Amino acid sequence: MLYIIMLVAISVWMILLILTKKLSWHSIVAGYAIGVFFADIFEVSLNLLLNLYKFPTHLSTNPIYENEIGIIFADTLILPFTIIIFLHYTKKDHPWRATLPFAILFIILEYFFVKLGYIKYIHWSLAYSALLYIASIRFFAYLAPYIKDYNPPIPYPVLLLSFSHTIIMWVGATFALPIFKMYQFRPNVFKDIMADCRFTDLLSGDVLAVICAILVPKIPNRLKLLFFTITAFIGVAFALYAYYGGWLIYHRWNHLLMMLRYFVPIYLIMLYDRWESAYRIHKLT
Repeated sequence: MLYIIMLVAISVWMILLILTKKLSWHSIVAGYAIGVFFADIFEVSLNLLLNLYKFPTHLSTNPIYENEIGIIFADTLILPFTIIIFLHYTKKDHPWRATLPFAILFIILEYFFVKLGYIKYIHWSLAYSALLYIASIRFFAYLAPYIKDYNPPIPYPVLLLSFSHTIIMWVGATFALPIFKMYQFRPNVFKDIMADCRFTDLLSGDVLAVICAILVPKIPNRLKLLFFTITAFIGVAFALYAYYGGWLIYHRWNHLLMMLRYFVPIYLIMLYDRWESAYRIHKLT
């Protein structure tokens, strides 16, 4: 319940700031996507793979699932929403004025989460979290002018990689374990079924995201529909290979849904590319 309360509070704060219209929707989407991308890198590495700490969210009777639910709350909602809030307060000439208050706020919040049993340290401590909060928030203070003002903007391949990762990841996190549990990857790389599924799903999705980030900026507009279609088919081909290899398991899933699992996010990336590219041309001319 504590994760839900915090999400509601952060969401209300963020919405109130968005309503001030100090940030364009391009900056909001960029801040969210970059926030998810970097949060995922750290969370999947430190929590899921290295097993340094866990999130007992008390929202599931299965401890494996409830930790992943905690990752979803933290990585895809609370922390990225906080980045959008942070963008409203940080100043280019005085980055520490916003960095330290936000870092202190999250250090205090984590302390109470640990004391109340919503974060469990295994090979971790609050001191490590404090250093990570200060370093990561200061890093976003450095990025803030590029995200807010587009003068100059974040390099497009970096932004496209972050957005592609985010949109492909969200589909997998929603329909695979632990939310709807409609399919799962089980290549037996990890003993933990959640780590096995999420690592495989994220890695395969990030291969497609990297392809998009590298090639999309170089491809003429008239060929982009073809490119995105081929990229989606690469994802489908991987899924079919995994399925017939026995390490992609369908529960309430089928091949048609798996095709949609790749085509829908890839075509959303295509639409984002059109939207963002047009905005950049307008801002830079």
